[in-house]
Amino acid sequence: TNANQTVTYVYEKADGAPVTVKYVDGDGNELATSDTLNGKIDAPYQSTAKSITGWAVKTTPANANGVFTNANQTVTYVYEKADGAPVTVKYVDEDGNELATSDTLNGKIDAPYQSTAKSITGWAVKTTPANANGVFTNANQTVTYIYEKASGAPVTVKYVDEDGNELATADTLNGKIDAPYQSTAKSLSGWAVKTTPANATGVFTDTNQTVTYVYERVDGAPVTVKYVDGDGNELATPDTLNGKLDTSYAATAKNLSGWKLTATPANATGVFTTDAQTVTFVYAKQEDDPKKEDKDKTTIKINENKPKASKPTTIKKQTKLPKTGDNQQESILFGLIGTCFVLLGIYSISKKNS
Repeated sequence: TNANQTVTYVYEKADGAPVTVKYVDGDGNELATSDTLNGKIDAPYQSTAKSITGWAVKTTPANANGVFTNANQTVTYVYEKADGAPVTVKYVDEDGNELATSDTLNGKIDAPYQSTAKSITGWAVKTTPANANGVFTNANQTVTYIYEKASGAPVTVKYVDEDGNELATADTLNGKIDAPYQSTAKSLSGWAVKTTPANATGVFTDTNQTVTYVYERVDGAPVTVKYVDGDGNELATPDTLNGKLDTSYAATAKNLSGWKLTATPANATGVFTTDAQTVTFVYAKQEDDPKKEDKDKTTIKINENKPKASKPTTIKKQTKLPKTGDNQQESILFGLIGTCFVLLGIYSISKKNS
């Protein structure tokens, strides 16, 4: 045409290159499907981090927001594990009573945790829980160690005499710390408890203990000592010896006037036993000693100038009680002596008259 014309090209912003949004861990591993943002060149874009269970954004990139360009862009969100819920570690007895302050373990989700039992004086772990080791999660966890009383040190029970010599095999008592123990004396033949220790009953501790029962000999049965003649007739009051079982005794014969010992018993010495014993000393009548009788004679001199005088005559002293027939013999003897006196008197008178 003869008129001016105008041709106008209308432009719009060209499509920008895509912006790729990635979600990775610290090692670049993708945690979720990446997203793609599209827009016109110079048009703004805005990216956001995804919410990923168990993960938290560690690094928000500088180009999280920007404008599209004609070049591909990548926005990368770097994640790290999120903090796990705390793990509480408890230390309790069988009744659930806390024995020590509980501990708290913290860590990232899926990170491993490891708990250990506490060393508590006087207690020992009875049950180690299945979740003593595990991983942190987004839920609270409790690890519970159950304790029982620890074994106490043994209590040794001894049975000794007064010199400390063992009379029987020692016994050993075992039990948990703070649990009561009770010991008893043994019944030992021939022995009796002299001292019961103050710690005969008590409680187990973490230290060794010794309970010592001290014994003494029991009294033995008495030993009767008799003094008899050959017919078993008692010549003196019997004596009684007393002493402890298995200790020695020694019996001695009595000195009895007019009697002599004929037999010393085999058991004159011995030891006390549980049975009564008798020691018997046997005596016999003591015979007169002829030599002794001569010494016991008394010489009587008779004066010839006097009617009463006489030649030496002996009179036997009576040293013992007369036996049957002795009186008759003495009567004859005195008769003879009297006759001698009469004859001597007659002789003296006759001599004087002449």
